[in-house]
Amino acid sequence: EKRKLSPAEITRKVLLVLMLAAVFAVEIWYRLCDSPNESVTELYSSLSRFFGGMVALIFILEFSFGKILRPFGNKRASALIFIIPALAVAINNFPWVSLAMGDCSFGGSVGDILFFAFSCFCVGFFEELAFRGCALMLLLKSRTATKLKIFMAIFWSSVVFGAVHLVNIFTASPGAVILQIGYSALIGALCCTVLLETGNIWLCVFTHALYNFAGGVIPAFGEGTIWTAPEIAITAIVGVAVAAYSVVRFIKMPTERAEELFSGKESLINN
Repeated sequence: EKRKLSPAEITRKVLLVLMLAAVFAVEIWYRLCDSPNESVTELYSSLSRFFGGMVALIFILEFSFGKILRPFGNKRASALIFIIPALAVAINNFPWVSLAMGDCSFGGSVGDILFFAFSCFCVGFFEELAFRGCALMLLLKSRTATKLKIFMAIFWSSVVFGAVHLVNIFTASPGAVILQIGYSALIGALCCTVLLETGNIWLCVFTHALYNFAGGVIPAFGEGTIWTAPEIAITAIVGVAVAAYSVVRFIKMPTERAEELFSGKESLINN
């Protein structure tokens, strides 16, 4: 006899259809726009990622990975402290030194900046739920026996995340795209470690969104030279220090930490 779907399963399937329809509707709307300006293009990109993130969220629930969606995640103080170095990388992506030395300037209206912040959130929301909430979790589910297998799950999910940015080759120079692939893979690995340490996907979303906002707000609304020698030096120091700290934390991390992400059959819709 065919098993009947539970109310939670029916709800998820209905929401999945609605979110996919929303993604399709946004795509059709944008294609029908006559010579869309930059604002329209940015809105299209943000809405596509937001609804795409909702699709990923539903898949997280469908795969019974709902524990990582709980707002408080891992309550260990040592795990939550780990977010501080991750946030340091994100905050340092803002060119503080170049701005202080007058090498670049900052402008833009409050409304424009808030909309840019929303766009950065949508990017983090979609990419973290898709790559850390779905891809990494699926890899970890079958690779939790040893530290090496956990490392390989982080490695491959981060490499694929970086490689996805190859699509930007059509809108940017090859050198810029290669650089973006590299730091995207590194940020992906950092967010993987944040998820393992905290058990909270929302901290990954926040870190990712803050990183994009800090690094993009002046190029979007300011002018001048951002990457001066002092700025590059400080960025390199912070990056290497946090990378070393993350590696040490990963080495000391018990293999059971990955298992903790899967305990129970939590679902935000079921609970």
